[in-house]
Amino acid sequence: MVDEVEYSQFLAVHKGQLIMADIPEQYWTTLHKKLKNEASFMPIYDAGSYFTMAVDEEGSLRVFVTTDDGIKTSNPDCVFLIDHSWTYEVNYARSQLKAVPGLADRMALLMGVTSKSLNMVSEEDKIEKIFEKMWSYNHSYRIKMIGYDASGLAYEKDYDKDEEYSPLWFVMDEFGSCIRHSDDPTFGMSFMSYVPLGIFFSIIWPLKDLEYGGEVTRNYLPQSKEEPLIRDCCLLPWFPDKLTDKEWLAQLSSEFTLEYTIKQLSDVQMKDWQGEIFPRPDKTEGLTSLASDNDKIYRVFTDVVEVKKFLTHPRFGLVDNKEDADILWMRGHFKDFRSLQDSGKFINQFPNECTLTCKDLLASVCRNATALKSGQEEDLLRRGPEWLPVTFNLTLELPLFIDHYLKRKERELDNHWICKPWNLARAIDSHVTSNLNYIIRLRETGPKVVCKYIENPVLFHREDVGRVKFDFRYLVLLSSTKPLVLYADKVFWLRFANQPFSMDSFDVYSKHFTVMNYRDSENLKQVHHHEFIPMFEQQYPNHKWADVEAKVFKMFREMFEAAVSDSPPKTLMHCSQSRAFYAVDLMLKWADDGTDQMIPQVLEVNFCADCERACRYHPEFFNYIFSLLFLGDSNGWPVEEL
Repeated sequence: MVDEVEYSQFLAVHKGQLIMADIPEQYWTTLHKKLKNEASFMPIYDAGSYFTMAVDEEGSLRVFVTTDDGIKTSNPDCVFLIDHSWTYEVNYARSQLKAVPGLADRMALLMGVTSKSLNMVSEEDKIEKIFEKMWSYNHSYRIKMIGYDASGLAYEKDYDKDEEYSPLWFVMDEFGSCIRHSDDPTFGMSFMSYVPLGIFFSIIWPLKDLEYGGEVTRNYLPQSKEEPLIRDCCLLPWFPDKLTDKEWLAQLSSEFTLEYTIKQLSDVQMKDWQGEIFPRPDKTEGLTSLASDNDKIYRVFTDVVEVKKFLTHPRFGLVDNKEDADILWMRGHFKDFRSLQDSGKFINQFPNECTLTCKDLLASVCRNATALKSGQEEDLLRRGPEWLPVTFNLTLELPLFIDHYLKRKERELDNHWICKPWNLARAIDSHVTSNLNYIIRLRETGPKVVCKYIENPVLFHREDVGRVKFDFRYLVLLSSTKPLVLYADKVFWLRFANQPFSMDSFDVYSKHFTVMNYRDSENLKQVHHHEFIPMFEQQYPNHKWADVEAKVFKMFREMFEAAVSDSPPKTLMHCSQSRAFYAVDLMLKWADDGTDQMIPQVLEVNFCADCERACRYHPEFFNYIFSLLFLGDSNGWPVEEL
């Protein structure tokens, strides 16, 4: 008998998951019983009573039905739990394999890493092979933070930490890992979190009736409704034979051309996917200034803590509501620029600035504008301007990326890539690898770009550590797009890695990333720009920072020209009441041709960047920023018009 109260509580917490997982309602009662299992308080794993694993003619394990009555979709008991044998974040996977007794041996056997004896393979080699192969065995999900009220009902917690964006990966147990792919599967599969135990399970249920001996299969890409070629690419981790099919390989670059992806990206933006209401074209282009009355105090509404604390300029005063403000300085994304025009207010944003701040669009806009300007064909080492790392949008350009990857491999060129979300900062959910399967699978965890990893960066010698990676941030202030009025703040900000750089151990964050203040902050190194310049020139006596900065500022001008070069809405749009500044993160690399040239590389562009550090060392920072953007006077702050 089903306890109706308990079952109602189960549905109150889990119904949303069951619906999202497409688990038919007829199986929900049985699923509740197996998860609750009052006899032992442990979930019931009874798949062994219905199925068996057997080796086929090719030596591969497969799963077959072994009950005399077979499996019927009409039988509400035919829903089964699958345990997860390993759950991990990629950055901690290696340490788990080393620290958890028996884990590496179990994964090696499950993935067929060793054919005879685990003792024949060193521990390090074993773990490395697991890392290579696990991308055809693992699956991912994101944690949804849930709280519970006094009655045990679930509610979504307010949660704003990195973990919300970092996917967890899991490997099913031996039974689940043996279920093979089919485009016409016999079983559905999904996963869910059972809240009372705080544990995730995978679940299978029949999609069609099976007799004794029928094979259990599932669709590895059940949600994929993409172009057939892209689907083929996504299945490569399980079907690598495609990479030896010359006819199939020829499609990679022939069907998914640059022109095709340009159109796709344009279509994405044309749909106003961020919901912006674009401004009416101004009758007159150019700068609209605040009134010239030198005694007037302009009212500012802001939700930025540093502005509230540090904006003390006598021409600006803070107000508590938007309606009374002359200037809106907002951290959140503003959408209705048409009503802004009617109100006469100013704002710290430009319409469609995602052209710059979303990594996929930034790469596309810069690449396309440069190609149009130069009329040059792409080559293997450059896909756009020299200051833009070769970048692909994994959602739209996966076949082009695979084609590019294979050509680099054929020419024995370095093939390490950094894969990162198109809309997150601080290196969240970023991965460095040369493993093609790894990159393909990361596509499942949300929109990603993949950029050529800089294997020859200009390094900085830290006396306490050695030669490390570093990056630097300039602020670029934008007063107008028509005409383009642009300034660079000459006070730049530096970040350093905490371990010496080398092209290995790519899952070691402190070696390959520089954002340490949120993670590995114990060894954090901070150097002011005026201290850094003589140190840099001492380490590189043939290179003056002024020359590097000139290249950087030239790059800024080219980047913003590219961002305003197309027609709306495929561009950073003009609005005479918009003012903004953007944080541009960069690195330096040595020229690919082997010459002693330092080439700036743009990493990302951020809106409403964290200015806590700037205000800590320069309490007048926002006074200068507001004065320049809204009054046209930098008050002596070191800026350069570009």
